[in-house]
Amino acid sequence: MNDAVVQKDLAFPVEEFQRRLKVVRQEMAERGLDLLVVSTPENIYYMSGYHTVGYFSSQFLLVPISGDPVHITRGIEETNVKVLSWIEQSTSYMDHEVPIELLVDTIRKMGCADAVIGVEKISWFLSIVDYERLREMLVGAKFQDGSFTVESSRVVKSDLELEYIRQAARIAEVGMEMGISQIRAGANENDIAAEIQRAVTSMGSEYPGLPVFVSSGVRTSQAHATWAGRRVQEGDPVLLEISGCVHRYSAALMRFILVKPANREMERMEEVSRKALEKMISAIRPGRPLGEVWDVWSSAVTEGGYEGRFKRTGYSIGINFPPDWGEGYILSFKRGETRTLRPNMTFHIPSLVKVFGFADAGTSETVRVTETGCEILTNFPRQLHVR
Repeated sequence: MNDAVVQKDLAFPVEEFQRRLKVVRQEMAERGLDLLVVSTPENIYYMSGYHTVGYFSSQFLLVPISGDPVHITRGIEETNVKVLSWIEQSTSYMDHEVPIELLVDTIRKMGCADAVIGVEKISWFLSIVDYERLREMLVGAKFQDGSFTVESSRVVKSDLELEYIRQAARIAEVGMEMGISQIRAGANENDIAAEIQRAVTSMGSEYPGLPVFVSSGVRTSQAHATWAGRRVQEGDPVLLEISGCVHRYSAALMRFILVKPANREMERMEEVSRKALEKMISAIRPGRPLGEVWDVWSSAVTEGGYEGRFKRTGYSIGINFPPDWGEGYILSFKRGETRTLRPNMTFHIPSLVKVFGFADAGTSETVRVTETGCEILTNFPRQLHVR
């Protein structure tokens, strides 16, 4: 038997994880939960430090109101628990076994078969089949929706988390500089994307929650368009959106570029986009409802002559795994959002002016809510870039 001591590779001190556990348990107590079954990869990472690209397989973190949390993973993933998580209690299933049966057995061994159990009903990784099976096998338990039990603390970042987001912002800036430098008539979108990815990876970025977004010409008016082998033409618009990722924390950046000869209408679209973003940033302050800040952006775009009602404009950003680099499902700037801003919330704010079949012009920043206003975390020239 190999008794070698395992060297932990934790993104944060154990004390930071213990602080998070305490806050989550306070939320559990307010909800009357005895046990929380966490299945969202970002929440598992937030609570434990454990992560893997293999989150397509069933995995859970069981958080009791008192006592030790317990990991449940696929068998081969226990190696990641040993190295990446501060939590020592772990059990796993083999590929011929049924994960939900191990989950039920573990809950019983924890003495929670008749407990009030919270499950994350909004999780993409707890199927309806598994949830129904869980209820069938634990007939004595009372199940409640535990969604947002972890996210309620995740949305406000600690100083340690902010440091990783700042590092991610520096990486996004380098990626943007590289991407713009590659843009010229005749350049291939694929080559531009490849150079951006090379630059951010060399700077230390991990795999992002979303791909690099590189689109040119009329393709810029397609939502979330990625590189597609198109060659940039004279007079084309090019839209770039890039994320850096450090210890799974992201910051993102969007800029609009025109290839000479510049189009006056596209210039105006970029100007409206940029000024609307700046007005929105100026409106950010603690205690203000996010919907009010969205109204500032919407009015600026509408007054500029474009459609300013169609979408959210900005979303919480922090921990990410594919298929998203944002935390928009937790909190976003959108019409009617009554929840209020708090210090150390972080957001990516993409201000888009859209004319389908013509072009989209966009400008964005990653920002932090301060005690009195807003700090811009990304630092890249906010202007129309002409090549």
